[in-house]
Amino acid sequence: MIEWHKALRLYFIAGTQDVVNQEQLEDVLEEAIALGITCFQYREKGQGSLQNAEDRLAMAKRLQLLCKSASIPFIINDDVDLAIKIGADAIHVGQSDKPIAETIALAKQHNMDVGLSVNTIEQLKIASTVDGLDYVGVGPIFPTTSKSDAEPAIGVDGLAERIALYPNIPKVAIGGISTKNAAEVLHTKVEGIAVISAIMASQYRDRDIDILLTND
Repeated sequence: MIEWHKALRLYFIAGTQDVVNQEQLEDVLEEAIALGITCFQYREKGQGSLQNAEDRLAMAKRLQLLCKSASIPFIINDDVDLAIKIGADAIHVGQSDKPIAETIALAKQHNMDVGLSVNTIEQLKIASTVDGLDYVGVGPIFPTTSKSDAEPAIGVDGLAERIALYPNIPKVAIGGISTKNAAEVLHTKVEGIAVISAIMASQYRDRDIDILLTND
């Protein structure tokens, strides 16, 4: 059983669209694991991502082995079939995917946990009542360029409001989080922060991951 209150602390998200070449993704993940990330979501989406299903499967398996070796959760973004095929630890889905109850029912048949992205207070209210949902990703906190279809930023105050209203479900903050604003986000007492470019685009990952981990 995954302790999401702890596992969400530094939630790293990446896919091959975030690197110059495919092999680099494995290298970055291996380095990030060694430096202390607490879970990893494989998100293969957008321009530059792998389009062939077999290529995505092969990449997912290699990344999953790295996570298993470090005993951190390996999460698949959106692709439930892929998650089931490789036995991922969890699946993370958005508001535009199939009804969350259907995803949860299918995932639990395969011993997978489920995370859901929420933006509005109403979405979080509904999520808090869904049986079997393990955590939510709340955001974007700040404007972000990582998603072309990102919802409006809610800000740190919006995050704090959501935590106060629905304190029980584990939450990871996402969207525009960097070494410069991580402390402000973590001050809300959210369980963790999710990042892409703060790790992928960093030239000094040892320093920056240390900052992301200790800025609380």
